[in-house]
Amino acid sequence: MNHSFFQPEKQYGEDLPIFDQEWEAIAFYYDYRQSQIEELNELCQFFNISLTYTRESLEELENLYFQSIQELLLADWNLPIEEFEKMISVYLIDCVIARHEDAEWVVKPYPYKDGAYTLGFRRHRKSWHTMNACDGLYLRPKEDRPLLSLFDSLVRS
Repeated sequence: MNHSFFQPEKQYGEDLPIFDQEWEAIAFYYDYRQSQIEELNELCQFFNISLTYTRESLEELENLYFQSIQELLLADWNLPIEEFEKMISVYLIDCVIARHEDAEWVVKPYPYKDGAYTLGFRRHRKSWHTMNACDGLYLRPKEDRPLLSLFDSLVRS
């Protein structure tokens, strides 16, 4: 009898990069964050949005996010929504880190797969590991300001 069950922790681990040394993971995720910000900055320049690491710049970015969905701009940009959300996620966490001395990016070994590491955000004693903190923002009404709400909750926590 096959007793295989859905194991989300193993499924998640399948998508993580593998490294021989922790420093390799740290360097990889540092480069990843930098490239996400560079790509987002290039995109924002076309819309005269400056990434100033402020709540106001997040508000402009949130408006662009919903505009891009409403006007089908992502297809014009040849950019999958998940990739756009990942860029926004990195910027969102950078904005929180800019406001709090005790906040930082962290890279930790993933306990369910040898050699795998996750990228996370730590503030106080809490850690949050995800590659896409903004996954599915479009599922909430624009009027609810989901990106700004997420930012506010991270700043308060």
